[in-house]
Amino acid sequence: MNLGRQIKDRIGTGGIVIALIVAAAIVFIGASAIFSLAPTTVDISTGARFPCTVISIYDGDGPINCAEVDENGKQVSIRLRGIEAREPDNTCQLPVCPPMSGAQAKAELTRLAVGRMQCVSFGPSYNRVDASCFSATGVDISCELIRRGAAERWPEYDREQRLVHCVPRRG
Repeated sequence: MNLGRQIKDRIGTGGIVIALIVAAAIVFIGASAIFSLAPTTVDISTGARFPCTVISIYDGDGPINCAEVDENGKQVSIRLRGIEAREPDNTCQLPVCPPMSGAQAKAELTRLAVGRMQCVSFGPSYNRVDASCFSATGVDISCELIRRGAAERWPEYDREQRLVHCVPRRG
């Protein structure tokens, strides 16, 4: 008696059909996982709109590392346009530093940028993309960081004055 006949006799035709369906499902799931692991390529040229699936954040104004890659296969890393937050050591490059510490600013950015952002590129900046980004709910992340005291507007890098209305009145 051959092996195929022995298996059929033991588990029946229904068992064989179920085993084939399970095997096909495993192959399908495996193939889907392999092909979905390839990172999405995005256009980060000046003026381009692109998604950023946030995978890590260094400090309160970036770099924000995205799951996506650029046209050259390099991971997209964003520097938020027009703001300055304290560094991890609490220093900053502006004459007046934001009220929040570096750790607090990073925590605020992490809360705002969770998941997937939509960004607009202003071009390259020190191996990163200078970009304005919006949360999944449409919140302007740079503006909200300014409002919360996690960042200051940096006029030199906000020449279009997009963030002027975000600065709280002090007085």
